[in-house]
Amino acid sequence: MFELNFFLWPMLLPLIIPLVYCIKNKMTSCFEILLIAVIMIFIVIFYWPLTLNIQSPANIITKSILFVIVPLLILALHLKDKKDISKEFELIGISKKNIKKSIVLGIIFLPIMLFITFLVQYYIGFPTSDSDVFIGIMSFIESFTEEFFFRGILFLFLMSKTNFKIAYITSLACFILAHPQNLTSFFIIGTIVQGILTLEICRRTRNLIGPWIVHGTNRFFSIAVLPFIF
Repeated sequence: MFELNFFLWPMLLPLIIPLVYCIKNKMTSCFEILLIAVIMIFIVIFYWPLTLNIQSPANIITKSILFVIVPLLILALHLKDKKDISKEFELIGISKKNIKKSIVLGIIFLPIMLFITFLVQYYIGFPTSDSDVFIGIMSFIESFTEEFFFRGILFLFLMSKTNFKIAYITSLACFILAHPQNLTSFFIIGTIVQGILTLEICRRTRNLIGPWIVHGTNRFFSIAVLPFIF
């Protein structure tokens, strides 16, 4: 039987910002904000029982369901014209547009992210576990699910329904609060920096490839590289 643990609930709180903004300005996008809230509640409820073994390759499937497939299905059902689905993909950063620029920015910002991770680990203490290249690769792949949701849905899509500032603050706050285990640790510095760097790439390119490079490589660095070196 599944154990109930809604530890991700804090990430729901920042949604108050776009919701109040839409209500105050009498915008029709209030419904889309509520759809996002429904998706996030679904994630909060089912994240723990479906992702107990975070080092299992099956975690890629479960997180893909929660962070990618469910949001896509709900947003697709909302579309009045199903032919617009390709435009929705472009709206959330799944596009060939600016892909090269996104990759270049990802590569440029990556050393900053890795340096911050190194400093945080240096202060806290380097991992004592063995280096695991396979798990590092799995974690790299799985990191796309979070980029899709926190940068694709909660920034790019939300920005199209509100404005840049509202979407930026909401996305960053939700991402930080989705890691409550880091709130009382120096790891939160890395979480904040990663959130800002990936948002900046999305802001400049409207493409998720660069953010995925930063997020995924940072995970691989933490799991496979640092334990190997130290």
